[in-house]
Amino acid sequence: MKTAYRRPMALLLAAVLAAAPLCTSALAAGALEPVCDESYYATLDYYGGLMDASVVKSYQTNGHTSLTDHGAYDAIINLTDDRVPTVSNGTVTFDLGEDAPSRFYFEGKTQQPFHSLPWTFSVSYKLNGAPALAEDLAGKTGLVEIDLDVLPNPSASEYSRNNLVLTAATAFNADDILSLEAPGAEVQLVGNLRTVLFMVMPGEEQHFAIRVGSDDFSFSGLVLLAVPATLQQLDQIADLRQAKEKAEDSYDAINDSMDIILNTLDGMSGSLSATASGLDRLNAARGTISSGKGQVYDSADSALAELDALNGALAPLTGHLDTASQALTDTTGTLTALTENAVALKPELSAARTSIQNLQSDAKKLKELADSIESYNKEATQIAGNLESDFDDMSDALAKLESSLAKLESALKGAKGVSEVGTIHIGGFTSSEQILKKLEEVQSGKAAYDQMLAAGLLPAGTTFEQFLMLPPEMGGPGKTAEEAQMAVRLLEMSQEADFEEQLKLLDTANSAIPGVNDKIGEVNSLVSGLAKPTANVVDDLQGLTIALGEDGLSDDLTRLSKLASDLLKDQKDHGGDAAGLLDHLDELGGLADRVAQNADAALDLVQKLDDTLNTYEPQAQQALTDARALSDTAQAALKNTHAFLSSAESLLKRGGPSLDDGTRQTLSGLSDALRRSTAGLDQTGTIRSAKDTITDLIDDEWDSHTGGDNNLLLMDAGAIPASLTSEQNGNPQSIQYIMRTQEIKVEEESQQAPSQQSADQGTFWSRVAAMFRDFWNAITGLFRK
Repeated sequence: MKTAYRRPMALLLAAVLAAAPLCTSALAAGALEPVCDESYYATLDYYGGLMDASVVKSYQTNGHTSLTDHGAYDAIINLTDDRVPTVSNGTVTFDLGEDAPSRFYFEGKTQQPFHSLPWTFSVSYKLNGAPALAEDLAGKTGLVEIDLDVLPNPSASEYSRNNLVLTAATAFNADDILSLEAPGAEVQLVGNLRTVLFMVMPGEEQHFAIRVGSDDFSFSGLVLLAVPATLQQLDQIADLRQAKEKAEDSYDAINDSMDIILNTLDGMSGSLSATASGLDRLNAARGTISSGKGQVYDSADSALAELDALNGALAPLTGHLDTASQALTDTTGTLTALTENAVALKPELSAARTSIQNLQSDAKKLKELADSIESYNKEATQIAGNLESDFDDMSDALAKLESSLAKLESALKGAKGVSEVGTIHIGGFTSSEQILKKLEEVQSGKAAYDQMLAAGLLPAGTTFEQFLMLPPEMGGPGKTAEEAQMAVRLLEMSQEADFEEQLKLLDTANSAIPGVNDKIGEVNSLVSGLAKPTANVVDDLQGLTIALGEDGLSDDLTRLSKLASDLLKDQKDHGGDAAGLLDHLDELGGLADRVAQNADAALDLVQKLDDTLNTYEPQAQQALTDARALSDTAQAALKNTHAFLSSAESLLKRGGPSLDDGTRQTLSGLSDALRRSTAGLDQTGTIRSAKDTITDLIDDEWDSHTGGDNNLLLMDAGAIPASLTSEQNGNPQSIQYIMRTQEIKVEEESQQAPSQQSADQGTFWSRVAAMFRDFWNAITGLFRK
């Protein structure tokens, strides 16, 4: 019974795991463009890393004689026939010709679709609870845990993130395991197979664990299948999403309305409390007024008495206003006479201002003359100072010249000429011939060293330099340390690219040295002939510096410059007196001019004041007349006010008690009613909290399925698939990802020679079989012994 269902169940599992939503081409009438289905096959390592991957594209040609596909492929394999594609800048073109097949297949090696998956995978392993390497688990005994971590990939396309569903499946032979646990998985027994199936929804993060107890552990690997969710029943998700959006809009409107109502109720609660408090204060004010009405009555009696006194005081005001009117008339006449007298002074002020301006102009010209004279003194003083400084500098320069001449004389007396150039030596050799002869000797020793070292006659690690210093009885040349170093250095130099050029330069330089020494001798003879005449010139220059120095011409010129500087200094000490006098005179003229201008302005203001009084005097007279009428009217009004207040006081004394008692009862009742109404409004906080709790619950539940925990509500069963290799391609009919991790098993030597394949290696089916043979063997191998 153990093997009875092995072969049928293997075929069944192979069919289940290889199944994908490969929709058959149902071409609409008149369709012209080729139609494509895309399948991506990938082999992953033990831990979920990509090892090998290819995309297989199946084109229904629809009568086209050429196919164009876009994508970055590492290699392209024609799975249909022997046609070779043309590849250029990410574009693949197959020229099908007139005998184009109705369906055309090709394989493209590429890793790009794997990195564009909406998830990333990570697989890890444990043995008896401790982390373990997958390579070490084959044949182990104990509890093996396989952990699969699936994380969303935010860089994937929106279509992939929202529409691809991932399944992870594997199977174990129930006869070969002791236990199996897979929390969250669909575990079914199919014949003698324990199949494990996990599912990951779009945008979802999942962490799966498979725990297998075995005394001889093996694992066929995980088969990962990612396909679009295109079942017709999934259209209900789109309907649910639309209903959710409509319900959400309606709930938002209700929520906003509820907020407005609650805010209104909150405001009413505060307003009613404030109104009740206001009524209490109004009632208190009523009591205050009621208790103080007696004092008001007394104050009203006093006010009436004062009104009588005010009426009596207003009676003599009319006479006083008549007196003010006469005073205004007299003042206007006097000011007019004063203005006429002041205006007569304006011509005299104008003439005085002109004289002052002429005086200021003359003073300005005198000041310019004084400034010019003083400027000459300033320039002369500067020149005298510069001469004195220049003479000092000349004295210093002559002293330095004399010192330099003395040094030159000493140098000429000690000149002995240029030394001759000696012959160039390199390690004691003066020619390339000597060096090459020595190099042959060193190379001979190096060859002997290499032979002895190869024959094992020298201690391990002995260098060529150490070999040269070995004594003859030990097989060495017996060189000194200096000779050995020189030989090693010579051997290294001989290996340099410019060694022969250096030897040529050595010979050239040594051959040129005798000629150079002859020229040096001629130069020395010339120097000896010039030394005595140059010494005579130096003596003459020294005599000239003494004549021009501090005791000669330079001293006399310095004293003359000092005398001129002192003279100009005395003149400068008294240079600003005339200019100061003219400045004071100019300031006095400016002051007088400003006084004249201010006086002129004052006369203008006096005239303006007279004009103003003449303009407003009639209005002022009319104002006094109106004040007289106002006084008369106020007296009459005060009499009438006295009569009104007397009547009002009598009325309040008669109706006050009834009005006070009625107001008190009304205010107390209204205040109590308002306070009772606020008790119900205090529950608005509880209602608002309950509303917010419902809102948060609904939002959290929707958000968890629209990007929070997964993208379930973003799925669209009618979405058009996008090409796995390039956006430039048209939309394929279907896409799918089929991936498998490495299997873990004990390696066994093959008991059979590889069988000869009878199928033609050039057909599509043979190439597909060759490409996915490992994948197929992994599935069917579960049932073979």
